[in-house]
Amino acid sequence: MPIPNRPSFSAFLVLTFALLSVAYAQDKPAPLPEVPEILKSAKGTLSMRKPDGLAVSVDSKTPLSAEQWSAIASLHARVFSFGGGALDDEGMERLVPLDPVMVTVNGSRVTGKGAAKFGEMKSLKALHTLHITRPTPEAKTALGTHPTLEVFSTDGAFCIEAVTAPKLQRVDLKHGGASDEFAALLKNHPSLESVRLWSQGSLGLSDAAAASLATIPKLSKLSLEYAVFTYAGGLHNLKGMRGLTSLDLKDVALSEEDLARLKADLPNAKVTFTPMTAEYRARRDTMAAKKK
Repeated sequence: MPIPNRPSFSAFLVLTFALLSVAYAQDKPAPLPEVPEILKSAKGTLSMRKPDGLAVSVDSKTPLSAEQWSAIASLHARVFSFGGGALDDEGMERLVPLDPVMVTVNGSRVTGKGAAKFGEMKSLKALHTLHITRPTPEAKTALGTHPTLEVFSTDGAFCIEAVTAPKLQRVDLKHGGASDEFAALLKNHPSLESVRLWSQGSLGLSDAAAASLATIPKLSKLSLEYAVFTYAGGLHNLKGMRGLTSLDLKDVALSEEDLARLKADLPNAKVTFTPMTAEYRARRDTMAAKKK
């Protein structure tokens, strides 16, 4: 009986290379589409953001035109970044049907009425706002009860109402947004796991914030930066936070004795500490003197 021919080693290599090529083709990301010509005047750029897909970024001194919005809609993106004056209340109307999962607003013409439109974005998971200090009380209901929002960051009062969204997991408040007043809005939040308060250039963060933060039942990661704290004045409130696994005190003024007492209170947490520099302390003291 004849013995069937075995495949040659070269044939084996060809087959292996073919299989690897198919696997590589499946893993290789699809090429980015071309930036529509009409978006180039608004510094339009495209990128891929896993797992959400295509991201569109625009930056313009004036609000986007109807034609530019049509071009954005044609891209079927779910992640958006707006800079300068690109986004206004009319633009918020156009953004809603695009069903975004992430929106970044860096400077804006949006009013509180326009910000309320975030409440209609039923897939929105992350909202980031920068360089906008004006408050948005008209958006309180829409943002404060947003059903899908998980991540929120801001450096001012714009959209601050989002910190009470029931499914929020991570909050990052910077500059003027990192204040005792806004930390108080986080009291007893049912789902927050991570909070960062980065108060560089501001005097709003103090011992008082600790009492509010200590009431958050699921908080596991806390970062307090660029502020002056004391154990007796506020940090002692963190003693009961048994679920806290990470506490980062960065560029903070805190005595060695108070730091030791805090570490003893939180045996299950990794406490890292970076002392405030003399230069920043002098700058902070100058700000405080001018405020009096």
